[in-house]
Amino acid sequence: MQPTQNTPKPPGFLSWLGQLFVRILRHVDALPLEDKQPFKDALLAVLSADARFRETAKLLTQDDIELRRVLSDECWWVLPRDINGPIKRDLLRLSREGNPTMIDSYLCSLFNGENARKLQGKIEGWFDLPYLNERKQIILDAVDAHNSRKWTLSIPALLPLADGLTRKFRRERLRPGKKSGSTMQVRRVAEYYKRKQPKLFGASLDDFVRKHLYANFDFGAGGPPSSINRHGILHGEISDYATEANSLRVLLLLDTIAQFIRTFEEKRRNSKSRV
Repeated sequence: MQPTQNTPKPPGFLSWLGQLFVRILRHVDALPLEDKQPFKDALLAVLSADARFRETAKLLTQDDIELRRVLSDECWWVLPRDINGPIKRDLLRLSREGNPTMIDSYLCSLFNGENARKLQGKIEGWFDLPYLNERKQIILDAVDAHNSRKWTLSIPALLPLADGLTRKFRRERLRPGKKSGSTMQVRRVAEYYKRKQPKLFGASLDDFVRKHLYANFDFGAGGPPSSINRHGILHGEISDYATEANSLRVLLLLDTIAQFIRTFEEKRRNSKSRV
């Protein structure tokens, strides 16, 4: 008589459902914040409408509020297309462990690792915009300098493009208002971005522009607010601006503006096609 072999039973329906749920959660967690935000906003609207669930709504936003604060403290802003669940937790962990200065190294590694594959993919999309395409060689030279660690060259080459790109956008697509200098052009586009984007994204970029990159200061009475201040760099008041993090900040600022303008133009075209 042959011994009976215990054959494994196929997983039950509940086990299969549990595994499927875990896979879905992992997939959602890996999505960029930008992709998840519309669903999160809808859920928050439902929860906030009922007093019984308002505390739950606060729990859903407390990490987002902390992320914005952590990045702002370290002179960054929330990058909605580049930060997902695991990256968000890493950034918060570095801050909670008392290593906020490691955030610069973490983000530089994220974008500059693997021969800057992630960063290169972003830059290729810039040339869809006529203004940036007309200055393609400037951008390519600046990116080459960035990758070669020649940040004294990449930063001053790229900073004026943020001025020009926002000035062109305001002149052609927004109400120009009173004539103003480059500082106000970028500030006003940042304010517009803040109104049009979710608070987490828009407010953090506006903070970076106003408090750091384009913050005003008196050259003869005190130092600049940070080493990435545009006025201090381009007017020769800052000598220690050339860091990998600062060069990356300027690249990501241009990318954020370019992404926003492309989205704006796409919505504008879709609106016209429905008329």
